[in-house]
Amino acid sequence: MCWNSLSVVVYSVVFCALLDFGPSRVLADEPSYEGNTTVRDGDPFKITCRVSMFQVIKWQKDGHTLVTGEHYNISEAVTNDNMFVSTIMANSASSMHSGAYRCTTQYNKFHVLYVVTAQATIKANYDYGDNHKIGEYKSKLTLICNIDGTQDPEYIWKWFKGDNQITTDSEDPHHVDVSGNTLVVNRFVENDAGQYTCSLFSSKNSPIDKKVFNVVLKPYMKLPKTATFIEGEKMELECIVYGVPTPEVSWKFENTTLVPSEHIKFLPNKKNITNAILVLDPITMKDRGNFICSGKNSVVYEPVHSGASYVRIKDKMAALWPFLGICAEVIVLCLVIFIYEKKRNKAEFEESDTDQGPET
Repeated sequence: MCWNSLSVVVYSVVFCALLDFGPSRVLADEPSYEGNTTVRDGDPFKITCRVSMFQVIKWQKDGHTLVTGEHYNISEAVTNDNMFVSTIMANSASSMHSGAYRCTTQYNKFHVLYVVTAQATIKANYDYGDNHKIGEYKSKLTLICNIDGTQDPEYIWKWFKGDNQITTDSEDPHHVDVSGNTLVVNRFVENDAGQYTCSLFSSKNSPIDKKVFNVVLKPYMKLPKTATFIEGEKMELECIVYGVPTPEVSWKFENTTLVPSEHIKFLPNKKNITNAILVLDPITMKDRGNFICSGKNSVVYEPVHSGASYVRIKDKMAALWPFLGICAEVIVLCLVIFIYEKKRNKAEFEESDTDQGPET
């Protein structure tokens, strides 16, 4: 009887334990993977899998079970949030390592690794540094990637801006033209600046090599050729500025660099480019002359200058003198007409007196 009671207690404990670890808690989330997706032949790689503790770690590649040995090293660890983290790695990748990896057979989720053989490398037409290319405003920009090594007529070129593949625009083919290893922007503007990538693929669409271009827009500065202001008023002269990264703007009057003062101020333009607008308040006759704005940025260190803008200053009374001259002309004309009419009326009166008879 005592034994039966003990059995009932044991079974109750087991039953409660099973309820506690029921399907809602045993059912684990899908595994998540991190690591290399593409690796060169001979380079090391690793793939990390993160799974629930309720899953069994069992690495497979293309359906074949993997174990620590000559070709792989496998490690496991438990995190503070009760998760298994398992990593498979190799010190030297080869073609045998290409395939679809998974760390558990409970889910059909894979991590695909490509091992590429470097049969060719790419040389890009950078302007300077390791990846910079400079475009000029509204001018043609050409990016070229050449193969240095074994060439295969079945190689495939692909161009990307950011993560988006670029193709010749059928709606506006005159703006961007892509042809094999060459990309041409026919009219380069601010929106065309950014990161471009030329990628080389094999006939089986396996990546071989790629080069990244950091394309910037050289500062472009422009002022009106002439400008006219009235003495004593406020002068605002805006420099038209384009550039990526945003240029730093400075100003010169003749050969003197302008700095902020009580008389001189600088304002941002609508694009929030600092110092793009020069303010002289009030403007004086001494400010008559040539003004130049210049720009440079974090890539183009040598300042780019605008053409000179010649500022004319008019006397604030200049508009009054023509008005006074017109008034004087009108007065003189009225006097001439008045005198002429008076003389003519007098002559007519005298003539009428001599024409009368004795009876009259």
